[in-house]
Amino acid sequence: MNFTQMVRKSYVNFRGWSTDKKYLVIESDDWGSIRMPSKEVYDILLKKGVNVGKSNYTKYDCLESNQDLENIFETLSSVKDANGKSAVITANALVANPDFGKIAKADKKDYFFESLADTYLSYPNHDRVLKMWKDIGIKENLLYPQFHGREHFNVNKWMRAINADITQENIAFENRVLLGISDKNIEKNIRNRFQYMAALEYDTEADKIEVERITAEGLAMFKDTFGFASTSFVATAAVRGDHIDKVLSENGVKFHQGGQQLVPLGNGQIKKVNKYWGDKNNYGQTYWRRNATFEPSRNQDADSVDSCLAEIEIAFRFGKPAVINTHRVNFAGGISEKNRDLTLVKLKELLQRVMKKWPEVQFINSAQLGEILAREK
Repeated sequence: MNFTQMVRKSYVNFRGWSTDKKYLVIESDDWGSIRMPSKEVYDILLKKGVNVGKSNYTKYDCLESNQDLENIFETLSSVKDANGKSAVITANALVANPDFGKIAKADKKDYFFESLADTYLSYPNHDRVLKMWKDIGIKENLLYPQFHGREHFNVNKWMRAINADITQENIAFENRVLLGISDKNIEKNIRNRFQYMAALEYDTEADKIEVERITAEGLAMFKDTFGFASTSFVATAAVRGDHIDKVLSENGVKFHQGGQQLVPLGNGQIKKVNKYWGDKNNYGQTYWRRNATFEPSRNQDADSVDSCLAEIEIAFRFGKPAVINTHRVNFAGGISEKNRDLTLVKLKELLQRVMKKWPEVQFINSAQLGEILAREK
């Protein structure tokens, strides 16, 4: 970590609410969403000239499998905190995915989605995921779900993209891939129109109303899927307008995981807004900041453990919980078991070194962090 990075991290951790306790939270986005269906599909896209190898998301990210959850549970339960509790990942989940078959039958003119449960059943080696998540992940507080959106893409923008006769999007649709990458050969202003992975982005008032409806529906689906309402939320790609807070509040969301907010201004313009520990909005929803990063899939040769430990140390120095930012791409092995297995080795090392250096650390999920912050602020 260079001097500039250290100053920035110190500033983020200096601001707002503090505690004399040491809490560690792991917030991981994108669970439940499809991206690249399989290694076979990945190879097909490469052969057809789609540059899926340039992003770790299209290179490694895929739907979590039975084996993935078994391996994650084993790793997390192997390290205990000061209270004898296992490490836990807050898995920010999407609860729906496009129903490619129905959309194709409608000649791509109408959008249809399927539930997360149906998505799992449509993939081989995923039939036990939801049951394992409920019976082990939630009950034993190992993989605790919170709401990330209905889908991990903006429906209207994606529909425009798949109807725009863009070669790479045609290939992606045929192979049931959510591509979400740009093509340098497409004119920039056209390319920007089809960057669709930020689900809550909008350009028009109609789009704004639509994302409100989708969010409300998604929150209801989350409760139906997991058996309880999500109390915290983080938007896909951190893009959301303040208007969505009312919808979230009406459906039980009390906390915002992402204190850094990218507010849509229309026509693809974004404004960055920073909130700090304990800040509240007009609906009484409380904010905190992610202040450490663990993303081994970006570069498995990099020392992601030491860099994350350095960020955790800064957080604790300023009396802040360590909230680690990570993504499902690091833990899914459907495309690369090696990537998943290396990540889990590093995660175990990180957790063990945390407990050795700070034996008083407590492992908690994001919902628990929110309740602590609300009680003590």
